[in-house]
Amino acid sequence: MDQSFSLQDLYEDRLETSRISTRFLSRFDINAWSAFFEEDAAFEFLLKRNDLTNLEMAEDWIKRQLQRYESGTFGLQAIIDKKSKQLVGQCGLLVQKIDGKLEIELGYHILKKYWGMGYAPEAAKLFIDFALENQLAQNVIAIIHEKNEKSIRVAEKIEMKLDRETEWMGERVKVYKSL
Repeated sequence: MDQSFSLQDLYEDRLETSRISTRFLSRFDINAWSAFFEEDAAFEFLLKRNDLTNLEMAEDWIKRQLQRYESGTFGLQAIIDKKSKQLVGQCGLLVQKIDGKLEIELGYHILKKYWGMGYAPEAAKLFIDFALENQLAQNVIAIIHEKNEKSIRVAEKIEMKLDRETEWMGERVKVYKSL
């Protein structure tokens, strides 16, 4: 990954398909995003609760994305259903260090009430296409907990291929790679 330019200068929001658009997150998204933490199944492979309320967890999550924007390490963006104007999830690019190498990762998280509606693969494909078309990397990876079957299915739906299995942040993960 060539970092001789500012990654953030190349990172855009307002990406769209016929059904969704994206935008950078803001503190105004905290209340809506707290619904993500109401369902343990939605984030069981991501983090521990640490006795925080849903609202506190959402605030911390959004704060980390805003810090990523500032530091030039991309960050997740809001996925908005264009018809209803509702936040349905988050997706975006993240700079991650895995196996001693910096790579661009695709991350996606959908509010549970929108599971099974195709938002995750649609948004994921949008961000992979953006990264490749703008030559941000030769490929994009997805780091997925080895037991997270739903995320594995999303990666496979958008034709990412299993590249390797490794340990990352103390967990066994599968690394999928865009073609």
